[in-house]
Amino acid sequence: MDEFNHLYKEKPELSKKERKGHISITILSIIIFALTFSLIIDDYCIILSLVAVLLFHELGHYLTMKKFGYKNLKMLFIPFMGAMVQGNKKYYSQKESTIMLFAGPVPGILLGFLCLHVGIGYENHWLIQIGTLFFLINLFNLLPIEPLDGGQLMRVLFAKYTDIIQLVLTFLASLILIALGWWFEAWIIVFFGFFIGFKVKTLYRKHLIRNELRKQSISYVSRYENLSNEVYYSIKNVLFIHIPILKKIQEETEENHFDQLMANQVNNVLIPPLKKDISGIHRMAFILLWIVLFVAAFLFIFNLEINIIRDAFQ
Repeated sequence: MDEFNHLYKEKPELSKKERKGHISITILSIIIFALTFSLIIDDYCIILSLVAVLLFHELGHYLTMKKFGYKNLKMLFIPFMGAMVQGNKKYYSQKESTIMLFAGPVPGILLGFLCLHVGIGYENHWLIQIGTLFFLINLFNLLPIEPLDGGQLMRVLFAKYTDIIQLVLTFLASLILIALGWWFEAWIIVFFGFFIGFKVKTLYRKHLIRNELRKQSISYVSRYENLSNEVYYSIKNVLFIHIPILKKIQEETEENHFDQLMANQVNNVLIPPLKKDISGIHRMAFILLWIVLFVAAFLFIFNLEINIIRDAFQ
């Protein structure tokens, strides 16, 4: 196999940026995030509450990833989008990944319930504000669409069917958000609905690419560094077919830059190997937990007096 592999040109290396000073980068991203929101929201208390909610959510992921041995951990706040924790490890596990994904929204929903309960009882507007933000942000993250926690959870638990599940759920979530936003005249929800809808085309193209790879018996369950040169160029050829603009980019771009572009394109198609250490019963238990959290939180919110929430934000 190695002798046959030498018949192919060496695949380009995937550049990896050094992640130093991650604490200062996190602080800087928080400042930029807050300043950006200050352009559209003149209530700095709400902005600080939003930052606190996102920070609490991401710390749940961060601390769990650290416990499970993830390396190069980095937390970033993204203006108008939210926040994220990046990290990697050599081998991924279904059980660890599932626990890590729940570690963000579960504590947030529980804390949101506590803040709202106490805030309404003592008529404390700040507690009602932050409790509402805890609920809404963590509920949104439980939506079964990537890159949200709920979408990643579906991918981890049902890796074999991840493409078609994500495609269908993303399309449905987009329609539901647009409908809800239109019904309640909450145009920010309508915006997110359309934003999510734009991902449908990308997901469908990725589904077609992986489907073609399966037809050609080309394995895409691998880390980039473990790809043989033969498999790399086989995936590259499939990408050229499904993304025609790559040919034009190749003609107009320096070879080194294009090689790095293709390395990233190939890497985006790959699915990292995942240790399947969750039984069918445990899988159903995790799904049941997801459903219970989602339904219980929605029921709690819809049973609240909407005027109490509205007054707290005025």
